[in-house]
Amino acid sequence: QHPERVVVVLDSLDEANINKDSLMWRFVRGKCEDLAEVNTIILSRPCEKVSLLAKKSVFQRRLEVVGFTEEKINEYVDAFFANDPSKSRSLRAALSSRPDVRSLMHSPLLATMVCRTYKVDGKLASTQTQIYESAVLAMLEQSTEKAGQATPLSILGELRPLSVNLA
Repeated sequence: QHPERVVVVLDSLDEANINKDSLMWRFVRGKCEDLAEVNTIILSRPCEKVSLLAKKSVFQRRLEVVGFTEEKINEYVDAFFANDPSKSRSLRAALSSRPDVRSLMHSPLLATMVCRTYKVDGKLASTQTQIYESAVLAMLEQSTEKAGQATPLSILGELRPLSVNLA
């Protein structure tokens, strides 16, 4: 009765199997009369399929959430190491010589992982897998310190076979 009070959230549209005969295709193109008046939020990573679909959609607004700009990366590093400005400066210098790792810093989650890794190891990891491993270790150490327990380094050894080499 009140379609304007309904919100449809389509998450991970880039992962959906969409063809021209699908309900999803018709919905995004505005061909589903029953759903024409509902509020819709579509979440997706940028990809060609979604870009093509967006051009043909009937939606009024399109927002793109982007990662950190170069300026924001520097601000984030400075804020992360607010109590240790020399560490902030050295990480920023290290990042300037490693564009592969610097490119990861656009993602807030990966920026946190890189900063944590640098805080613990004092150097940049050489692969993305090492960044993940170091970040997990740092989180384990932090959680066990809060609980007053010894750091369970053996846990990482047990988890290693489950990991995938992402580098």
